[in-house]
Amino acid sequence: MKLEATLGGRSHEVITERREGRYVVVVDGVERVLDVRKLEGDFYSILAGGRSYEVSVERTKEGYEVRHGAASRLVRLSDPTRKAREELLSRGGGPERVVASMPGKVVRVLVSPGERVEAGQGLLVIEAMKMENEIAAPRAGAVTSIHVEAGLPVEAGALLAVIAPGQG
Repeated sequence: MKLEATLGGRSHEVITERREGRYVVVVDGVERVLDVRKLEGDFYSILAGGRSYEVSVERTKEGYEVRHGAASRLVRLSDPTRKAREELLSRGGGPERVVASMPGKVVRVLVSPGERVEAGQGLLVIEAMKMENEIAAPRAGAVTSIHVEAGLPVEAGALLAVIAPGQG
């Protein structure tokens, strides 16, 4: 797992992998093999390089408070791939999959592939529990594909359509 750790205002690349009951941790290119055991509560015993450390790790609103002896440090962790995905979505990047929230039957398809839509515009109508529910576009863009047709049943989670980003 690749993470970004911020400690004392500096960012560090951290890669962790579980191997043969131990953790292989690479921090800014330096590899360490750790034997980590959870004690009780927030306390851990860590063996690294022939030395033993007892630390406590407590989750806070700001990150993780890590204590060793009298020293205490705030560590913030973030997933750089998640950050990149969020930035891409905030810029309107990447196609968005529209899925059925519940099982039902497709009554009408209101758009066609290639058609541009506005956020909130109806894409199709599904009958569920004797009620017709219009499924709306989550964002403006172009309909790249429709995966259902009128008269067919759909299960919850079924892919209905895909919307590519862009102005509607």
